[in-house]
Amino acid sequence: MNHTPLGIRLIILPILSCLASCGPFEPSAVQDPHQRNTESPARFPLALGNAGPDDIGLFLAGMPLRNGATLSALQQTEEYQAHRREMRAVWGGATLRLNHMRSWSNSELSPNFSDGETVLYPFGGPDLLHVSALFPQARTYALMGLEPAGEVPALESMPPGEVLAVLTAFRQATRTHLESGYFITQDMRSDLQRSALRGVTPILLSTVALTGGRVESVNRFSAGGKPGVELRFCDAAGLSHRACYIEADLSNAGFSSGYRKWLAGLGGNITYFKAASYLMHGDGFSQSREFFLAQSRGILQDDSGIPFRCFTGGWTLRYFGVYEQPIKLFSKYQQDDLRQAYATQPTSPLLFRTGYRVSQMEGNLLLALKH
Repeated sequence: MNHTPLGIRLIILPILSCLASCGPFEPSAVQDPHQRNTESPARFPLALGNAGPDDIGLFLAGMPLRNGATLSALQQTEEYQAHRREMRAVWGGATLRLNHMRSWSNSELSPNFSDGETVLYPFGGPDLLHVSALFPQARTYALMGLEPAGEVPALESMPPGEVLAVLTAFRQATRTHLESGYFITQDMRSDLQRSALRGVTPILLSTVALTGGRVESVNRFSAGGKPGVELRFCDAAGLSHRACYIEADLSNAGFSSGYRKWLAGLGGNITYFKAASYLMHGDGFSQSREFFLAQSRGILQDDSGIPFRCFTGGWTLRYFGVYEQPIKLFSKYQQDDLRQAYATQPTSPLLFRTGYRVSQMEGNLLLALKH
C-alpha cells in the first residue's frame, strides 16, 4: 500500500462526503473500550478534523478516534490493523488483573480512604494504569520517575511511514507494563528514544484511552523546579482526575527542598510503592524515605518499598499475599522480620499478581495505616 500523504487523501475523500451527509461521528459510539476493541476492521469509523491529545491516546491504544482525519485514514491500513490486534491481545490479559485489583480495592482499601484523596506514587514512572485501579476515588495522582516528561507527539504532521514505525516502538515500550504490571525503565527509554515518541506523555495518554476515559487537557508545569506534565481527564464513569508526572530524582542528591515543598503542598496522604527496586533500603534515599513516612497516613506497598523495620509504633499493619524472599536480582534485600511477620500474623489472600513475582503467580502487599 502506498503510505504517502496523497494516498491518505485518496482514502479520506470518498468517505468524507458520506460522513458529512450522515452527520458527525458521535463520541458515545466509542465510549466503551471493550466495544471498540471488538469492532471488525471494516467498521473502523473515519473521523474528521484535527486530532487532539485524547485522539493521540486512542490512536496509540489501537482504538477508533473521535477526531483526526489524517490518523483515522492510517487506521484503515493493514499495518495499523496489526497494531490494533497486538494491543488487543496484550490488553486482554491486563484487564483480568485490573478487574481483580478493583474488586480487592473496593473491599480492602476503600473503607480506609475517603473520596478526593491525593495518591503519591514514587518510582512508579508513568504507571497511571495500576494506581488508578487501586485508588479510583482519588482526584490527584502524583507519579514520579526519571523518564523525561515529554509532550503530546505531533503525529499528524509526520510522514505516514514514521507514524507506523512509532507504533512498533510504542508496543515494545509498554508490553512489559501491560503484561506484568510495571515498567523496566531502561528498556522503555531505549524503545522510545529510537522513535519519534519522547517521554512518558504518550503512555499516559494511551492509558486513559485503554481504560475508557477521556483526556481533557495536557500541560507542562514545574514541581519545585522539577519538570512535569499534568493530564486532566475523566474516567469511564465520568469522574474527574488529574495525573501529575514529575521527572525528578528522589535520592538524597536530587530530593531538593523545593521539590519536597511542592509534594507536601499536594496534601497527599496516601503513598503507593510497587516494584521500587528496594531503593529506600539504602542510605542514599533516606530523605525521601523519611518524607513519605511523615507525609502519609496510609502506605500501600510491596516488599520493595520502605523497609519493614521502619514501621515501628503508630502504625496498624495488614498483610496480604505471600512473602518469602525477593527475586534473585534483589536477594540482598531479604527481610527476615517481614518474613517472620507473615509467618506469625494473620494474612489475607491477594487475588492478583503484583510486584516482581508476577511470573510466579505470587505477590505481597502491606497496608500500613497511622493511628
